[in-house]
Amino acid sequence: MTGGGRVGGYDGGIHGDGHADIHDVPWASIFDPAANVRALTAVQAEGFQAASELVDRFVRMVATRPDGTARTVRRTAPLSTEQRADLLGATDVEPLIRSWWAMVGQFLMGGASQTPAQHGAISPSLDVAGSAAAGRLESEADAGGTATAEVWLHNAAEHDLGRIRLRCSPLMADDGSIIESTAIRLHPKAVPVPARSSRGVGFTVKLGKKTRPGVYRGTVLVEGRPQLWLPVALTVRPPS
Repeated sequence: MTGGGRVGGYDGGIHGDGHADIHDVPWASIFDPAANVRALTAVQAEGFQAASELVDRFVRMVATRPDGTARTVRRTAPLSTEQRADLLGATDVEPLIRSWWAMVGQFLMGGASQTPAQHGAISPSLDVAGSAAAGRLESEADAGGTATAEVWLHNAAEHDLGRIRLRCSPLMADDGSIIESTAIRLHPKAVPVPARSSRGVGFTVKLGKKTRPGVYRGTVLVEGRPQLWLPVALTVRPPS
């Protein structure tokens, strides 16, 4: 077989000096720096174009209200070249960042659940203006320790309701064990409730070391408002 013969349909292209022309090899573009640069430039151009289209989509989403109408944009004086440029020399970065965060905020708000949280029970509260109660006062502690909780008083009315005083009944377990009301402290004793306000009242029970474990129940009442009351459930654990 001679040097100028064909192998598998490929002409070896061997020159008189005994060297083959690498450009005649089918995979020669792999070793061609110019071809590689051209391919890389084309990939970068396509990437920049895709990024520009994506940014345009984000801007259109931010500039459009959920009902399809255009948002009202507050006109501001154009920034100078120095103001627009960042430390690396890039320009118009701030509008892009603002559009990005506005878009992210829309997605987060749209995907957030609109229903109340399903964790735990309703916070105990007393509507002293509307004569309504919600939730129950729950707490727990070891025997010999201190149990704490909190109840909120709400006044949505436009007039001052003066000072509100709460009282708590003795707490009783199913076996007849009792925690006397003298061990229970509601603080402050008298709560000022001005118009359109809310006030928190602390609930503290000092447990003796000999208090029997169990669930003790009772009632928190509002002085002068017999229609307002909250159930109380105190769980006493064995001393640690």
